[in-house]
Amino acid sequence: MLSGALAAALLTAVLAGCGGGASSGGREAGDAGAAKAPAPARERAEGGRAAGGDPQTGRQVVIADRAVVHSADLRVRAAEVDSAAAEAKRLVTAAGGYVQQESSSGGRARLTFKIPAERYTPTLEALARLGVRLSLTQEAEDVTEEVADVDSRVRSAKATVESFRRLLRRADTVGEVIEVEREISRRQADLEALQARQHSLAHRTRYATVALTVVGPEPAGADRVDDGPGGFLGGLRQGWSALLAIGGALAVVIGFLLPFVPVFALAGAAVWGGRRTLRRRRRPTT
Repeated sequence: MLSGALAAALLTAVLAGCGGGASSGGREAGDAGAAKAPAPARERAEGGRAAGGDPQTGRQVVIADRAVVHSADLRVRAAEVDSAAAEAKRLVTAAGGYVQQESSSGGRARLTFKIPAERYTPTLEALARLGVRLSLTQEAEDVTEEVADVDSRVRSAKATVESFRRLLRRADTVGEVIEVEREISRRQADLEALQARQHSLAHRTRYATVALTVVGPEPAGADRVDDGPGGFLGGLRQGWSALLAIGGALAVVIGFLLPFVPVFALAGAAVWGGRRTLRRRRRPTT
């Protein structure tokens, strides 16, 4: 059973980690991040804070780095599939990216690349020049709010875990130690899950995903469509084709009815003979 003082401290640690940890942790992390960031990043951040408005136009100017996830699906036709795939890997590697997945079969290669976001556009243009571009689909997802939310929750979770570790040093009994350690384990698991999500978001925004499909040349004559001659000759050809089609249909009908002709002939002869016999019987005698 927890003592009243430790229970109160435990509740305070939870509330401080959930509430104050996000704000104070955010300020500390922001200050620490500004101190540790490279000079260009600090310049961008300072420029974003300083650019509150344009004194000449009076319009509000906002300079902020957005967290955007880029992806593209590119399909090209090349004379040599293997050579084009090898050149694509070389271009991506030179840009600082890497091959995430690769497969090839039947004169076709499918490659998935991870390309640094800052080199995404020029590398994609270079990949499109490997052959004849057949199709290109691009998508961009703004995850700035999600990144900010996850970062804030990570800072809050870290503050909460640290608060519980300080409480552990104040525990007097075995029960208190067990209770606080159980709470620390639960909070640590939550923190690790948030950190994994944070790392995933960071990787998605740092690297763009490009799926490249390279196909070989089409067979000779695959694109040619013979529509036949136009004008009078075209009409004559189409009319002759229609006549042959009608003749073929009539031949099918005649072939279907031909076996029934003898049956119809015998039935007609029987009917005619019966009617003739009946007229003879009805003829008056003289």
